[in-house]
Amino acid sequence: MARSGLLTTVVLAISAFCALRAFVPPADAPNAALRGSAVAASAAVAAASSALPAGAADEYLNYNMTGEYTPFMIIGYFGLTTFLTAFAFGSYLILTKLKII
Repeated sequence: MARSGLLTTVVLAISAFCALRAFVPPADAPNAALRGSAVAASAAVAAASSALPAGAADEYLNYNMTGEYTPFMIIGYFGLTTFLTAFAFGSYLILTKLKII
């Protein structure tokens, strides 16, 4: 019995040590300094950001998750909930007729 308590304590100590090392930076770490020259890093960031369009609309796909109600979403909601309610009621009716529940 004493061994299981010791094993649990050791496992918790190791996991706490790993968690502290994972989320706390070392004391001698520089303040988020990039390795290499700052000019090369800023040039890479500028090149990467210039390739992406700023807020371009996607004209080919019609997204439903933009916060507006669509007929597809309304019909899908009521159709699915009606079907699932009928399925649940039918299952209940069959199970009670067969005296399973």
